[in-house]
Amino acid sequence: MHEIAAYSEVILAAAEPRPRTRKEDHKSGAHINPLVPTIFHEDWWLEAATGGQFEVVEVATGGRTVGRLPFHKTKRFGLEFIRMPELTYFMGPAIDDGEGSSNTRFLKRLQITRELLERLPRVSWQYVKCHSGVTEVIAFQSLGFRTYVQFTHELPPQPVNVLWRQMRNKTRNVIRRAEEKFSVTELSDPFEFLRFFERNLELEGQTNRLDRALCRQILPASLDRRRGRIIAARDSKNQIVAANFYVWDKTSSFFLMSTRSHDSGNSAISLLIWEAIKESARRGLVFDFAGLGNKGSVLLYSGFGARVCGRYAALRARPIARMIYELRCLAAPENCFY
Repeated sequence: MHEIAAYSEVILAAAEPRPRTRKEDHKSGAHINPLVPTIFHEDWWLEAATGGQFEVVEVATGGRTVGRLPFHKTKRFGLEFIRMPELTYFMGPAIDDGEGSSNTRFLKRLQITRELLERLPRVSWQYVKCHSGVTEVIAFQSLGFRTYVQFTHELPPQPVNVLWRQMRNKTRNVIRRAEEKFSVTELSDPFEFLRFFERNLELEGQTNRLDRALCRQILPASLDRRRGRIIAARDSKNQIVAANFYVWDKTSSFFLMSTRSHDSGNSAISLLIWEAIKESARRGLVFDFAGLGNKGSVLLYSGFGARVCGRYAALRARPIARMIYELRCLAAPENCFY
């Protein structure tokens, strides 16, 4: 198992994302800056995840910034694309909708989002995955974006004994067996983790779809700021058999990377996920699996009692860019660059 969180997608229909309300933020004790709602909106993260190649459009009123949308512009096949940066799973419009009735704030969000989108450069491909704070995509639709719902698993913070009880019996048994075989330690060297990650891929004949240079910036930057953690499962010989990497902001932890040796079994990964969940709960944070992944991952994640939550995504592309993308997906689905 070498997980890089991935989403299943469906055209926007009845499913709706679950918004994180202001009341919940207040209850958690976190002071959230609405213009920097997630770790993925922070400048240091964007600097690491893009190699410094990111820009930001903003909307201001009365001299005060009320809207902010970072974006990453790249060039492929002679065309310009706005894409999600490396290991960055949510990054929608960040909006301060102020005070007022729900309708007043809705109209403010609608107008600010429209202005942000209109200020994006006119490129061949514009793709945005929105964080949970984006509760509607009407502005995207009105400007010609095709909108989607993507899904992730979430676990809200609760006492550890409650989290343990709500798991499937099978998952609890797997973790118990893993605790008998493995010890869990923290890795302070991000490059050791990345070497282990890449070696496991190579041994299984898989291609590393991540940008190695950017990963070598993201992981150290997260650890240096104490905003990320790498934990490993070790066998009786003190050899690492599995490891994962997760990061956090003021409301959530995000499970970003996971890898294991081919002979370790799934129990080591389950043990590490459980350790990350417990740490997130102690911090009072939602644990976000950052996607559904493949069929096996869906079964694994659901075993922890996590709920499925939606996130909006939006795409606006010129015909030539759509055609190139579809041809590329037909030839090599694993290289699709949503």
